[in-house]
Amino acid sequence: MIDRTIEPMLLAAVLSVAAGCANLGQPSNGGELLPLVNTKATDVAGQIGTTEGFGGNLMTGYMAHVGSGMGFVTIDDLADPDGVVTIRLVNQTAQNATFHLAYFAGRLGLDDQLSDIAVPADSETTREIPCSEIVGLGDLYMPGAMGCHLEDGDEVGNTFAVPMFFGLDFACGDTISFTLTADADDLDQDGDIDELILLSDGFLMHLEDGGPTGHHHGGGGGMMGMHWGL
Repeated sequence: MIDRTIEPMLLAAVLSVAAGCANLGQPSNGGELLPLVNTKATDVAGQIGTTEGFGGNLMTGYMAHVGSGMGFVTIDDLADPDGVVTIRLVNQTAQNATFHLAYFAGRLGLDDQLSDIAVPADSETTREIPCSEIVGLGDLYMPGAMGCHLEDGDEVGNTFAVPMFFGLDFACGDTISFTLTADADDLDQDGDIDELILLSDGFLMHLEDGGPTGHHHGGGGGMMGMHWGL
């Protein structure tokens, strides 16, 4: 496993120098962290639901659905600095695979935290990470980027590993999953049901209850509160 997570204290020091008088700080002391995290979240969410975006046409209407509720409103909406989230990585193939986990926790700095996690063939593994505002695979800004690779060198894109957001898709203490599997339902509509894809719980959840525009969300917390299907 190659873990590229940046040491929080070192990164905080670098940010302090780079920001001059700006206080990017921890969520507990306010500062200027909130608008930066909010901008990051809305930018990533903007990559969901377009033809070439995360989830493709199946997520059409995602941004219209979340509407003005998208984003983090107050410091209290951000992930708990003392919280954790368990990531469940499922490999349903006959080859060993390496998942490229990416998560964004504003209190750890303004860069994504990256970790490569090996998962043996036909098995699963879990990894505990700090509770974060955004969790995905591969480049959070780049739908179709490599989300994992197999031992034979083949790469699998992150298109259907739709990024998940704290408050909208999960809470601190939750377990959220990414699954490497065959595209049996031909989600990308290319006629190939044997090709491999990556699925996130967020993608599967937003397909429920009539799709992105067929259900609503709760009214509290960051990112509109937790998902509530009708």
